[in-house]
Amino acid sequence: MFYNYAALILTASGVIISLAGYYLIFVCHTNYELLVWLVISASLMVTGFTTGKLIQRLNLTSHTDFLTGLWNKRYFHSKLDATKKNTQLCLALIDVDDFKKINNIYGHVKGDMLLSEVAHILQANTRSSDIVARWGGDEFAIILADTSLASAYEVVERIRHKVENIFHASYGLTISVGLIPLAPGQNLRELLVKTDQALYKAKMLKNSVIKIVDFDESK
Repeated sequence: MFYNYAALILTASGVIISLAGYYLIFVCHTNYELLVWLVISASLMVTGFTTGKLIQRLNLTSHTDFLTGLWNKRYFHSKLDATKKNTQLCLALIDVDDFKKINNIYGHVKGDMLLSEVAHILQANTRSSDIVARWGGDEFAIILADTSLASAYEVVERIRHKVENIFHASYGLTISVGLIPLAPGQNLRELLVKTDQALYKAKMLKNSVIKIVDFDESK
């Protein structure tokens, strides 16, 4: 509730403290100048701390997905751009197979719960240095920094296997993954297009991981 009225509360606090200090010193002519300035200084510190927390909360909210708690697409793009010089960078795009069918059978509320649980599996099976984001709808994306294609494949294959073991028997839920390393000199648009193409091929097979090598050899 405080966040809704933060601007008003902080402004009013500043006005009240200033008026109180003025009244004590210039109207009442007290000798508590030191005490007054200590109170004002403490109030400014509290105000600054509170403002900083509000800014942090706003920044976090603007970069996270409400449903899953993962990073959102905006943050993902900013981090991808910042880490594009890393030659060991790998990018994975993940799609929940036939999610529309799952929604139709079990309802959207259950569908949202399943997406959140898949998001938890993605986070639990990646490193803190990796960027896991909700790409949109039933799609997710992972930036695997300082990771070779072989190592990245092991990570996403482990994730695919866990999702299958946990959800396939009960809900028929599986995931498909397109996985591509960042090639030297490759721009981000080309990287995303190729990863999306690999994901499309994986979705055709369902419950599979398609690497760039698989994709290139199939041309």
